[in-house]
Amino acid sequence: MQTTIERAEREVQRAFERACACVRTNGQATLSAVEATLWSALLALGRALIAEFLARTAVQPRPVRYSHEGRQHVLSGTRRDEIGTRFGKVAFTRPVGRAAGAKMDRPVDRALGLCSRFSLGTVSAVVQLCTLMAFATARRTFAQFHEWAPSTRATLRMVDALGAKARGFLDDAAAAEQDGEVLVIEVDGKGAPMIHPREYERRRRPHRAHAANKRLGRRRSRREHPKPRRKKGDKSKNAKVAFVGVIYTLRKTKRGMEGPINKRLIATFESHEALFRWLRKHADKRGYGKKRCLFLADGSEHIWRNQQRYFPKAEVCIDWYHIAEKLWEAGRCFFAEGSDALSQWFAEQKRRLRRGQIDLLLDELGDRFLQIAKTGPGNKGRRKRLGDIIAHLTEHRERMRYARLRRDDLVIGTGVVEGAVRNLVGMRLDGPGMRWSRDRAEMVLHLRCIHLNGQWGAFHDYLASRPFKLAAQPVPTRPHDAKPQQLREAA
Repeated sequence: MQTTIERAEREVQRAFERACACVRTNGQATLSAVEATLWSALLALGRALIAEFLARTAVQPRPVRYSHEGRQHVLSGTRRDEIGTRFGKVAFTRPVGRAAGAKMDRPVDRALGLCSRFSLGTVSAVVQLCTLMAFATARRTFAQFHEWAPSTRATLRMVDALGAKARGFLDDAAAAEQDGEVLVIEVDGKGAPMIHPREYERRRRPHRAHAANKRLGRRRSRREHPKPRRKKGDKSKNAKVAFVGVIYTLRKTKRGMEGPINKRLIATFESHEALFRWLRKHADKRGYGKKRCLFLADGSEHIWRNQQRYFPKAEVCIDWYHIAEKLWEAGRCFFAEGSDALSQWFAEQKRRLRRGQIDLLLDELGDRFLQIAKTGPGNKGRRKRLGDIIAHLTEHRERMRYARLRRDDLVIGTGVVEGAVRNLVGMRLDGPGMRWSRDRAEMVLHLRCIHLNGQWGAFHDYLASRPFKLAAQPVPTRPHDAKPQQLREAA
C-alpha cells in the first residue's frame, strides 16, 4: 500500500508540472488556447490529488472484524472500482467486508460518504442541473465543465435518490429567523404533461430501424401511427396539475410593509388537500394563529374549501386581477370590445371595487342584466355569461376586502404565486415534447422547490449527514391518464 501512495504522490507532481507547463508558452499562444489546456490540466491535477487522498484513506488501520446492520463482517480481500468525482473518474482500490449470506460490504466507501461509487458533490451538482434543464442538456452541461458525465441511467438514479430525500428536507427545515409580522399564504396550480399509458406502451416496444434517411423514417412512422383527433373535453397534453403554495411574511416599517420576506415554495402533484396539509405544517412553524395571516387565491372552489378547513383563522382575499378580468368580461356583454364606453365603465367599477362598494357594483351588474332582452341575436349567450359572473362575484363577495387590505398596505393580488407557478412548473416541467412519469415529476418538483427557495447548500449538508445509496435501477415509469373535463366536473 505504501508503494501505491508513493506512486500517487509522483502522479500528483507530474500533473502539477503539466499544469505549470500550460502557461509557460513564452507568449506564443492565445489566452483561449491556454485556458482550454490549463482547465484540462487542472482537472487532471484534481484527479491525481483525489487518487492520493483515496489511497491514503484505504490504508488507514481498521478492525478486521466489525458489525454492520446486525451482521458480523470480516475484512477480506479488496475491490477496485472507478469513482465518479467532480474532476473525473478515479480508480479506487480498498478493502471490503464479507459476511455469510450477505452482500459484500464497503466500509471505506461508507466512511467517505460515497453514493454508489459517486461523490456526493458529483451527485448534488448533476441533480441541481437536472432541476434547471432537461436531463440530456444537464449531462451535456456537466460534461462541458468536468469533461465527463454520468450515464443516462445513472443520472436518473441520482435524481430519484435525491428526490426521495427532498420532501423530508423540506419538512425538517427550521423556521426562518427574523420573520415579518404578517403571514401571507398564496395557492395556485398548473398542469404538467404526463406520459399516457398508450404512449408508454408504444415506447416500450422494440423500435424498427429507420431507413438511411431519418426524415423519411419519421414520415413513415406518422403514416403508420396517426394521432387520433381529440374529442371534446380531452386535454392536448395529458396534464396532471401541480398544486403550488407560497408562504412568506411582510414586515412593518416606517415606510409601509416590506416583503416578501423568507419566501418558501412547496408543491405536490398529489391533491389540493395534500398541499394544504403540508402548507399548514409550514404555517404553524411561521406563527399561524399567533400573528395576522392573509390567504389569497383565485376563484377555485377546491382551494377555498380547503382554506376553510385548514386556515379558518386567516383573512381571505380573492385575487384582484381575477375579479378585474371578470368585470372586463361582464362589460363586453353590453359594450363593444375596445370601445371608450367599455374602458370608462370598467374604470368606474374598479374604483368601486377598491373602495369596498361591492353592493353598488353588484346592483350595477344586476341592472345591466335586466337591460339585456331575453330574445335577439346573441342575447341568450350574453345573459348566460353575465349571470354566471354575477353569481361568481356574489359567491366571493366576502373575499373582496380590497379597501381594508389596501388601507393596511397588504397585498390583494396573487402575483407571487403566479410567478412561482410559471418558474417552478412551467419553465421546467412543461417544456416542448416533455412527458413525465408521475413519480419522477413529483421528485423533480420537490427538488426544484429547494433550488428556488435558495436552500440547495443546506440540502447538500442535509444529505451529507444522512448517507444514502443510489438504487440499482431508476424508479419505474408510472403513466397518467387525464380525465376529460366533463367527467372531472361530474365527479
